[in-house]
Amino acid sequence: MKTIGIGLIGWGFMGRTHTHALRDLALYYPDIDFRVKLAHVCSRRLEKAREAAELAGFARYTDDYRVLLADPEVDVVSICTPNDQHEEMAIAALKAGKHVYIDKPLAVNAESAARIAEAARHAPGSTRMVFNNRYTPAVMRAKALVDEGRIGDVLSFQARYLHSGSIDPNKPIGWKQQLQGGVILDLGSHALDLLTWMLGYPSKVFCRTRTLYPQRPTRDGGTERALSEDQALMMLELPNGALGTVEASKIATGSNDELTIEIRGTKGALLWNAMDPNYVYYFDQTLPEQPLGGMRGFTQIESVARYPAPGGTFLPPKNSIGWDRGHTHCYYTFLDCVAHGRTPENGIECGARLQKLMDSLARSNKTGAWVDVEE
Repeated sequence: MKTIGIGLIGWGFMGRTHTHALRDLALYYPDIDFRVKLAHVCSRRLEKAREAAELAGFARYTDDYRVLLADPEVDVVSICTPNDQHEEMAIAALKAGKHVYIDKPLAVNAESAARIAEAARHAPGSTRMVFNNRYTPAVMRAKALVDEGRIGDVLSFQARYLHSGSIDPNKPIGWKQQLQGGVILDLGSHALDLLTWMLGYPSKVFCRTRTLYPQRPTRDGGTERALSEDQALMMLELPNGALGTVEASKIATGSNDELTIEIRGTKGALLWNAMDPNYVYYFDQTLPEQPLGGMRGFTQIESVARYPAPGGTFLPPKNSIGWDRGHTHCYYTFLDCVAHGRTPENGIECGARLQKLMDSLARSNKTGAWVDVEE
């Protein structure tokens, strides 16, 4: 049985999330023909790297990612670091001949992302952008409904990704509130990825953003004035003329982790909400209107945890799906491609294209005008 060695860079929230997904693979996919070894972990503080090794079972640990890349037992590198570190680490991993599994967004801007994509084109390894929301059964079913033509020609679409964590002016900021972050890169990237995956890329965009407070406290007791946006409102126009909106916000009072998608077309419509993750709602416009309503109306499709084989057996498919399960399926499908020499979908080049779209939105916000999306 093939063994795939994992090297993980970054032991923050996403590093722990990737590790959780990797440790669960054997349970969720008992019949796969490869296994995973947690070979090496890196954190900028050596004591944190040691903690990760002891807690999760990594064979080795380091505070220098170059040591991890030189490890011959590392086949796949998980990059879970802040955005401004992605370019250096991803290019180094690709040049070292490793497969790269990198958390979104790919970089801080399109120029940086293009350099990573160029390195990927000349590297032997496979790559994947981590967009976990693609990998829950309800979202996979929504994508299938679009691909099957059940929506028809798209007329309109909406996506919102709402949090409420930045309302408190006294809450110390992290790097995501500084200039390398912002809600477009953080939350908007997820919503934009789902829409472009299902519907294709827009031809034109318009964007306005808001930074709620002029300054915020830092964790070391200081004050930071160079802040990224807390809210972004975007308009997208598809090549067929369909118009849609996207909102990304961390100042949405009453929200927890609310990602919603709505798509409406000439033959049907679909709705999905991450806070109601077990179901996608589908409206069949081709059914006739009848007295008392007939059978016309939104159908609640019970996707729940019904993954295709070799998933879908543990936990039972009738059990409620969780946010972390999408991460596990995202990692499984990538490693399955690595194990069998197939090219994964949504690689680094896709991440670079999405980065161009987000740069176009940033330009629109700066100029106050509609912007043509660069290919």
